[in-house]
Amino acid sequence: MIKGIHTAGSGMLPMMTRIEVIANNLANMNTSGFKRDEVFTKLVKDAAFIQAQGKGNEGETQVEHVTDFSDGVLTPTHNPLDLAVQGRGFFVVDTPEGLRYTRNGNFTLTKDGSLVTAQGHAVMGRNGMVQLQDLQNLHHEQLTIAESGDMFVDGKSITRLRIVDFADVRGLVKESGSLFAAPMTMQPQDIKEDAVVLRQGFLEGSNVEGLEEMIAMVELTRNFESNQRMIQALDGSLDKTNDVGRL
Repeated sequence: MIKGIHTAGSGMLPMMTRIEVIANNLANMNTSGFKRDEVFTKLVKDAAFIQAQGKGNEGETQVEHVTDFSDGVLTPTHNPLDLAVQGRGFFVVDTPEGLRYTRNGNFTLTKDGSLVTAQGHAVMGRNGMVQLQDLQNLHHEQLTIAESGDMFVDGKSITRLRIVDFADVRGLVKESGSLFAAPMTMQPQDIKEDAVVLRQGFLEGSNVEGLEEMIAMVELTRNFESNQRMIQALDGSLDKTNDVGRL
């Protein structure tokens, strides 16, 4: 019975993790550039460890988080400061914690002409932070951004947005919302001008499929509750066994 309680309890731990991940996916379903997470569980069998713990043939369950980097749907906004990367690539933004990478191109201009994210992080160009001059006389229709990332005001080139990629995006670490951090072992590579495809006036939606996530949440919740009932039943049986032993 104790073995059964342990087995049921061990199965509930990865379920809790998966429920938390699904809940976060659903919470960010409308976050531009958000990439959904998936959870995989695997059974690791170490004979020496298992025998030392007295668990018979049971193994240790490990949970692995994986981010799905597939593209989201591009939605037109008709806002010239909204940008979407079509295909591979990330915008580079400067945060208090250092450079971060995002697919969320929901940008705006500050009073001093700096191009920033909705959170106030500066957007980086090839030569540093992007800043537009003579903001008082600038009209949005005068600002155009080419597919290459080149920015023009009244047809005059002012800078080029920095778009980078990584050899293996699976190594990126997700932070809040749609921001990613790169470990020291991963170096971003600037994408060549002819390989970048930016869409001005579009935003990339999250790649979360709400219906699929909700179905998975319901199934997990039911399985979790089943394991709870199993533990309660086994615990009740164990109590009765102990009571018999005392007679």
